[in-house]
Amino acid sequence: LHYLMPFIIAGLVAVHIWAFHTTGNNNPTGVEVRRTSKADAEKDTVSFWPYYVIKDLFALALILAVFFAIVGFMPNYLGHPDNYIEANPLATPAHIVPEWYFLPFYAILRAFDSEVWVVIAANFLTGGIVDAKFFGVLAMFGAIAVMALAPWLDTSSVRSGRYRPMFKWWFALLVIDFFVLMWAGAMPAEGIYPYIALIGSTYWFAYFLVILPLLGVFEKPLPQPATIEEDFAAHKAGKTGGTKTLVDPTPAE
Repeated sequence: LHYLMPFIIAGLVAVHIWAFHTTGNNNPTGVEVRRTSKADAEKDTVSFWPYYVIKDLFALALILAVFFAIVGFMPNYLGHPDNYIEANPLATPAHIVPEWYFLPFYAILRAFDSEVWVVIAANFLTGGIVDAKFFGVLAMFGAIAVMALAPWLDTSSVRSGRYRPMFKWWFALLVIDFFVLMWAGAMPAEGIYPYIALIGSTYWFAYFLVILPLLGVFEKPLPQPATIEEDFAAHKAGKTGGTKTLVDPTPAE
């Protein structure tokens, strides 16, 4: 897996660049690029060079600066002290702590114990095949897989979250929930921490499987601009102190 993963990532990067040049990228407005003419398409888009190349190189430089700082000067900063204890096959560690980027999903793994009614129901329906440990593993990998299903689970016709006020609040709660799960995963599996992890895990799955599909049905989005050029002109006028008006997309007769 460690050998093949870099090649898989390199292949995905090539596919990403190909899709970027053929279908175009998303934008904050969520409005499709006009394909009526070459002039309209140029008004709605910017060239790959130098805009996106410089933008990505700048982000890469910042990431590498942080990466080299951690690797070169504080390699143990993000590690847990218990992970440096020499392994003893005769003694099970009292508190296993994975790396920080695995903590949210580790909390989901531990949240579904034998006392949770979903686990009890799954165990009963499968004749004891799906026990608490197996269900926890399924929930952990399911929490990752459900993110890949978000484009199909989101039933809203509006692509940008800028015009979806209810979506902003639910998504903000999801971000908070991610950090709460990260904190709960670093705590011992005792006391109130398993309950916090269970609540956080419930919201994680509810957001993708329940909230996203229902938001597309019940949420009333704000008015959107007709074109990307129109949205850009309105924001530019607002920054320069001009009147923030929208251009009528219908041609004059």
